Amino acid sequence: MHGMTTQNGLTLVELVVTLAVAAILLAVAVPAYTNLMVSGRLTTTANDFVAALNQARAEAVRRNTTVIFCSNSSAENGTSVLGNACISQAGAVYVLDSDAMPVALYEAPLIPDDLSLGTGDDAVTALTYSGNGLASLVGDGAPYSGLIADISSSRISDNNHRCLYMATGSSISSCSFSSTDQGCPSSEPTTCH
Repeated sequence: MHGMTTQNGLTLVELVVTLAVAAILLAVAVPAYTNLMVSGRLTTTANDFVAALNQARAEAVRRNTTVIFCSNSSAENGTSVLGNACISQAGAVYVLDSDAMPVALYEAPLIPDDLSLGTGDDAVTALTYSGNGLASLVGDGAPYSGLIADISSSRISDNNHRCLYMATGSSISSCSFSSTDQGCPSSEPTTCH
């Protein structure tokens, strides 16, 4: 009586089916993973800007002096000593020391290569915080309300913008927004999510 031989390994059909299933799973998983990673970078960068705004406000109150939150547009930062210190370092925070020299309190957040900030009229808004903790546009004393920053990515199409808004010089909110041809609205939408 001869024993039956057992099969070791895979047949060609089993191998092809396994590779086909793996290819389908990768085709679905890779774009979803890309969206997840880019969305995470957008949120992290927006949170870095919120941290800078909170640091600027806290230091202005603690020191009872003017503190600047910088724009990526040197024109927005103004021509004061603080504004000149900003150059175009969006999100950096500066204060004057006792010798009237600018001191960095918060370094500009790093912007990943696949993200961008608004430019021109849509540049990050430069704000000065006074000792009472309220923010205003550089050179204006009225509490600011409106868009602060539009952080976006062209690598994803859904919720590809993180919009930072301020209300009455103090309250900061973040909103996800989808757009391929325009940036964040200038005022916070009621359907912000």
